Amino acid sequence: MGSALMGLAAGIITGGSTMLGALPILKKESKAWNPWRSLNLDFAIGMMLAAAAFNLIGPAYSSTSGALGVSLALLLGIVSIYGLSHFIHSFSPTQYSLHRRAWLFVTAMMLHNLPEGLASGAALSADTLSQANGWTVVGAIVFQNFPEGLATAAAFLSIGLSRRAAFFGAAMTGVMEIVGGAAGGIFASMTNASLPYILAFAGGAMISVTLEEIFAKLKETNMRYLYQKEFVLGAMSVVVMNWIIQ
Repeated sequence: MGSALMGLAAGIITGGSTMLGALPILKKESKAWNPWRSLNLDFAIGMMLAAAAFNLIGPAYSSTSGALGVSLALLLGIVSIYGLSHFIHSFSPTQYSLHRRAWLFVTAMMLHNLPEGLASGAALSADTLSQANGWTVVGAIVFQNFPEGLATAAAFLSIGLSRRAAFFGAAMTGVMEIVGGAAGGIFASMTNASLPYILAFAGGAMISVTLEEIFAKLKETNMRYLYQKEFVLGAMSVVVMNWIIQ
């Protein structure tokens, strides 16, 4: 399978997991019936951070001698997502009608999910080109997307949207991951020389998204979060998965 199709497949898998995670919102007793309740977000954060480091950024540096270019691509990935996130959050939702508030939230979640799709698409494409363990990255993102899909749908529901509209809004954020996955695969298919920079950019974007969650946790736990059991186990699971795949 070509790199472009591999990237699209990765996007469909990760985007589909967001949609699947949002399905319980369609059931009225959603609080009582939550199949993803046992999935711990801290475990998923640990997985995503380790996957970005070991399966995206690490292979990017090891597959080329252009360390400066890879570093710049990594920095660009971090800065671009931080800038977009800051731009979205600079608006106060209270200044908008219910309809505009809902679309503002959709836009914010799309920007959050785009780098995840890009990371999965680039990593899975790289799996056939540079021995990077792309399936580990995809697995980490899927694990995180199940509870996130439901949380996104619940947020839509809380601002007054119907259950169907809430599911549709969450599903739209999953579509963005499919777009990101296809883009990652297409860019990777253009030339092998560009692959390390694509991986570095995707890794930087993925780390930027993950660190936003970690910093919020650190404010609550005063650094204790970094050795919290679930977070550490999530990171270690990626190491084990890499060992098994290799």
